Amino acid sequence: MNTIDPIPIVVFGKDLRIATTVSEKLLPDFVTLKINTDLAAALAEFPPLFNPTSPSAKVPQAVFFGGGFTDKEYQAIVGAVNKAIASSPASSDSSGASAEKPASAPKSEKKVHFIRVQKRDVLAAGSFGPNTETICKVFRKKMEAALAKE
Repeated sequence: MNTIDPIPIVVFGKDLRIATTVSEKLLPDFVTLKINTDLAAALAEFPPLFNPTSPSAKVPQAVFFGGGFTDKEYQAIVGAVNKAIASSPASSDSSGASAEKPASAPKSEKKVHFIRVQKRDVLAAGSFGPNTETICKVFRKKMEAALAKE
């Protein structure tokens, strides 16, 4: 990707070790602002990042979902982030963001993307088990496709 400034993201996955390793391997193109492995913590900590009180705060441009989460957990986090985006005074799209239709992030012209990398994605890429190199490769590919749609 080779961006000048790393793209800020947040990460939700079930294994902290894997999430941390993936976050490190996504540098220098992506910087992880927050990692959560627990739904309750993610629901409490992710939304404020998308509706910051400081104009200089980095606003995540993506929520990266690693493996091991359920569709219900995914929908809960997407809903909470959408609500934060919709309540932002700087948001011009009150419908928020979704996996299909990203919305403007607060205090930014950037879009928020919800990117899933699940076991089937890793298997389709030719790896078995939670291979962090493959997870990063799949995430980069999906994020590049999402950014190309902007």
